[in-house]
Amino acid sequence: MKRDELLDLIPAYALGALDANDLAAVEAWLPTDVEAQHLLAEYEALTDLLVLAAPAQSAPAHLSADLRQRLGSTRPQPPLQALPKPTLRRNWMLVFIGAAALVVVVAGLWLLLRPAVDPGEALYESLSNRPDVRTIALTPGLQETTRGDLMTTAAGREAVIRVENLPVIGTDQTFQLWLRDTDSVRSGGLFRFDNPQGENYLILPLEKPVTEYVAFGVSLEPAGGSPFPDKASGPRVFRVEIGA
Repeated sequence: MKRDELLDLIPAYALGALDANDLAAVEAWLPTDVEAQHLLAEYEALTDLLVLAAPAQSAPAHLSADLRQRLGSTRPQPPLQALPKPTLRRNWMLVFIGAAALVVVVAGLWLLLRPAVDPGEALYESLSNRPDVRTIALTPGLQETTRGDLMTTAAGREAVIRVENLPVIGTDQTFQLWLRDTDSVRSGGLFRFDNPQGENYLILPLEKPVTEYVAFGVSLEPAGGSPFPDKASGPRVFRVEIGA
């Protein structure tokens, strides 16, 4: 393969889009050609900038494979005698930038279109894989069909409640979380769920390990929450007792 043909393969090499034969030819030739090494460095620097501009997510494997296949199958033709070599290089640069930009767009679309991950669900799954996981069943209050559990670890520095079959509430109502220790009760905040009867997750805003609390509970309150700073004003929805 001629040197000009090898030079024209540098952009595709920087993208990792060469077939086995071209890849072997370029890698055997690169150490012998200083100009080619500088050219490769410029393309790799451009690739790094485009990667930094993209969200930190991987595009689906089938899309990445398709892009590589298209780039690998579109080899540049040898330069025509009437076409200056620098012009061919500039055209390859445009192809290179367009291909790399396509990767950025695909990654961005994947990030936008993928299903959102509930942080509470993610924490629940993470804790469930711990060897020191601890699970405590909740006790229903307002309706007997409410069920779920609190998941934490032996250290108890993180905890999340999984609950389903919560009562359907009006727009003038809200759920309120309560955290009780041996000395006091404080509110853990107000919350609502789009689908209260489905499976939902509630991360506990802990100020100390779970074992230093007596119980956690949720009450049904007016839209602005309980008028009392340290106790519920409405019925209990569920409660989790923390044993020794």
